[in-house]
Amino acid sequence: MQNINVIICIILNFCCLNKYFSNEDDDEDCCCCCKWCENKITKNNTDKQQSEKNNNKNIEKGPNNNNSDNEKGDEENIEEEEKEEEEKEEEEIQKEFTNTKTLLGHENKVAAITQLKSGKLATGSYDNTISIWDINNKEKTTADKIINEKGQIFVLLEFEENKLLSGTGNNIHLWDLNSDSKKYEKSFEGHTLWVNCLVKIDDKRFASASNDAHIKVWDYNSGKCLMDLTGHAGGILSLVLLQNGKLCSGSSDTSIKIWDIEKKECIQTLNGHEKWVKCVFELDNRIIVSGSDDKNIKLWKPNLDGTYKLLDTIERHTHSVRTLCQVDKRHFASGSFDKTIKIWEINTWKCVQTLEGHEDNIIEIIKLRKKGKPAIASCSNDRSIKIWEKEPHKKEEEN
Repeated sequence: MQNINVIICIILNFCCLNKYFSNEDDDEDCCCCCKWCENKITKNNTDKQQSEKNNNKNIEKGPNNNNSDNEKGDEENIEEEEKEEEEKEEEEIQKEFTNTKTLLGHENKVAAITQLKSGKLATGSYDNTISIWDINNKEKTTADKIINEKGQIFVLLEFEENKLLSGTGNNIHLWDLNSDSKKYEKSFEGHTLWVNCLVKIDDKRFASASNDAHIKVWDYNSGKCLMDLTGHAGGILSLVLLQNGKLCSGSSDTSIKIWDIEKKECIQTLNGHEKWVKCVFELDNRIIVSGSDDKNIKLWKPNLDGTYKLLDTIERHTHSVRTLCQVDKRHFASGSFDKTIKIWEINTWKCVQTLEGHEDNIIEIIKLRKKGKPAIASCSNDRSIKIWEKEPHKKEEEN
């Protein structure tokens, strides 16, 4: 059919050439045969352009015109699967956190707890002793070592490996855990009331806070007090080093203060609690969490200028909130005088689990470094230390 059209066009074009070379009026329209040829060529060109356009669309879409729809469907499926996984994870969290070990041996309230670089646990008590526990030994529930102090221990800090600082009364003692000596190596003296807090600043300095309302910064090697920060109107009950290098303190004057160590001054005071602020802690996302005798947990969000503002208030405990720690990247824990530990989801601030088992006030909880599963340790006025762990997922058990 295409060949016949070509022959017709040649014949008709010949007619047009005769007319052109003749002296007939140029204003007259081309002959009908020429128009037929023009229309035919135009139609063919139009068909060709439409065909190329369709081909280009097919190339853009690929062999399957429904690819984009399929991709959207895949994305929706992935989102649904992720949501289901998150929901499953929350369900597993509520089931998994269990008390796997209880350590007994102290004869009075256990007020201080810290994990050593060796993985062992150190605890301090009102019975004037420091005990070292091997928590990785599943069978052993007694202390490996007991250090006799000269007073009640309120706080412990391992400054360097096997070098343990203890807040004993209004003094700070340095113990060598590798030594059999019954005497501490060094004493840091200067506070006039009992020491509640010890925080490492860097490899040369640490800070202490006391019921005398003073924060002192010490030279670890020389034992000298480098600075004395004052401003609280009551005893300082909690102290933490923030990620920006500032110190944050909570006091019986119901306030929280942010301190610039280099400038040696308080740069902000946060008010909001109605009673003593018993604990302050900074989450990985830089939000400060505080707990108080008013039974509330408050969340303080950092501003762009480095100051903080109140973000939210959580009201779930029925007694004083005494201690805080971050469990994993998605959760933090609070311990209370209501004898419970609550696990909270970061960002939604919902309580996802309540741990029960202690028979008296919970004094301190810490996150433990354990391979394979998140874990925390707690100490209480009931004289016990408890280890709480998440059991492995079913898939992990099969492997």
